[in-house]
Amino acid sequence: MTMQTFSKWLYAGLAVLGGGQASAQSQTPAGILRKTLLEQQLPATTVETVRMDGLTLGPGAGAPDHYHPCEVYGYVVEGQILYQVHGQEPVLLHAGDSFREAAGERITVFKNALTDKPSKFIAIYLAKKGQSLIKFTDQ
Repeated sequence: MTMQTFSKWLYAGLAVLGGGQASAQSQTPAGILRKTLLEQQLPATTVETVRMDGLTLGPGAGAPDHYHPCEVYGYVVEGQILYQVHGQEPVLLHAGDSFREAAGERITVFKNALTDKPSKFIAIYLAKKGQSLIKFTDQ
């Protein structure tokens, strides 16, 4: 990922974290187009650390059954990801889609839906200092 692409997604991620579309749009310089990717009310929590990771899932690869002790927000950069929260229907995420994984919410499926090429996404973790970012369940 180039620095320009990273900066674009970092700016988008910080806009999501920074409090909504209205305040961000009033500060957008001429010649820049803003698209809100996700707007979500945060639960009452203490955020001491923000971490943003770029992840690549190889063809058909995915994470085992897991949950995050902190809030996680994501954006699919490339490819398709099959995503399922425990007890809900699976969702197929495409490039340009955003998603939220609530703290403590069990994710039973999170994998690259493509078998011939990788899929890429950005994950933004809102954590407490020193907090684990992911826990795998024993299913």
